Amino acid sequence: MFDVDPASPIPIYLQLVEKVRRAVALGALRPGDRFPTVREIAVRARVNRNTAARAVQELERAGVVRTRVGQGTFVAEGARPLDAGERDATLDGALDRAVLEAQGLGVPLEELGWRLSKRIDAFRRSRAATAGDRGED
Repeated sequence: MFDVDPASPIPIYLQLVEKVRRAVALGALRPGDRFPTVREIAVRARVNRNTAARAVQELERAGVVRTRVGQGTFVAEGARPLDAGERDATLDGALDRAVLEAQGLGVPLEELGWRLSKRIDAFRRSRAATAGDRGED
């Protein structure tokens, strides 16, 4: 979620904002989920802390995340998911980019199915571990 392209004409903080908005819209980040700290974002994205802080400020201003003093930052309850058409178009675009990336890397397209399945399993394990850490079922 925090991969950025330093060569892009889009400012890095806006790239981070867009990636978080997309993660919320697609349901990868859900309302109430704890959001990483500025330091964690800076480390994951390999950017300056000021850049990460600017992204978080923009996300707060837009109502995507809320900071609770002494508790941390969380995905806001009012964060709007995409409607079905927007969701499908966004997902199809991401899949198209993955297919092109695989082809460019010389990965046989026949491998994409099992690779996606493997990533889904890892995502589910990660979500289950996170829910377990929060005491959820």
